[in-house]
Amino acid sequence: MTDYRPATSPRFAPKAEPVGLLAAIPAFNEEKTIGSLVLAARRYAAKVIVIDDGSDDETAWIAEQAGATVIQHPANRGYGAALRSCFDYARTNDFGVLVILDGDGQHRPEMIPKVAAPVRDGKADVSIGSRFLEGHKAHGVPGYRKFGIGVITRLTNLGTRHNARITDAQSGFRAYSRAAIAAIDPIEADMGASAEILWEADRKGLRIVEVPIVIDYYASGHARGALQHGLSVIGSMIRYVETKHALLSFAVPGFVLILIGLGLGFSVVTNYYRTSELAVGLALVTVLLVVAGLLLGFTGLVLHAMINVTKRMR
Repeated sequence: MTDYRPATSPRFAPKAEPVGLLAAIPAFNEEKTIGSLVLAARRYAAKVIVIDDGSDDETAWIAEQAGATVIQHPANRGYGAALRSCFDYARTNDFGVLVILDGDGQHRPEMIPKVAAPVRDGKADVSIGSRFLEGHKAHGVPGYRKFGIGVITRLTNLGTRHNARITDAQSGFRAYSRAAIAAIDPIEADMGASAEILWEADRKGLRIVEVPIVIDYYASGHARGALQHGLSVIGSMIRYVETKHALLSFAVPGFVLILIGLGLGFSVVTNYYRTSELAVGLALVTVLLVVAGLLLGFTGLVLHAMINVTKRMR
């Protein structure tokens, strides 16, 4: 991926010109960090919103007292649903730049100008704050989390064609241009939305870059286990591929199974003519492979047709 490296901002940067920049913070039970985060983010944004995703603590009240506009979900819908509310608000209110950062305190608001710079300067449509650029080791992040992030990043890179490889597909610190705000509408309700957004951006020809950031990992307090998080993201990736590439996901494997079944059937028939003995077991396997292949192929064709009809209706 193109490595955009603007000048490094100091720990406490001067107030930036907040022209058309919306800072959005998805939050769930973040009463300990949300107030200071909102106050700091207001230095660099024209407006700060907090998506309170069904918190049962004082997150919404504290965010509002700190000066944020609070959008409340009546129940916890998931990180992806919170991101969707961020994009909806930015579209409705015609913001030119949307910056999203986590509500748990690991992202430094003073880095908002740095993450937003490639978008603000017209050099990118999506700017990702990466923990692993310029030799950064994301100090404080446990080894097992780094491993999981690496696996998910590699899987995400497999699904991109127009942009170069990225180093941190799971970073929640990102900036989006007006074009990206208009084009991106996450469907996944959970953590898989991070990868979905990058795949959609790449598919629609949006420019993606990364900038190096420093995080305060000790402030992060994720409730979900790393394994559950990873499985959720991978599951979301599978669902995305199934819906966007139905023929590739179902019809192609089905065709392969049919070919294997026909090849095995030919072997069964040849052996029968040679020995006059029917290999019942292999014959049953042949039938199963062909039937399974036909079912997969039919499923792929039906899904492909349904997806195209839905697109036309939209």
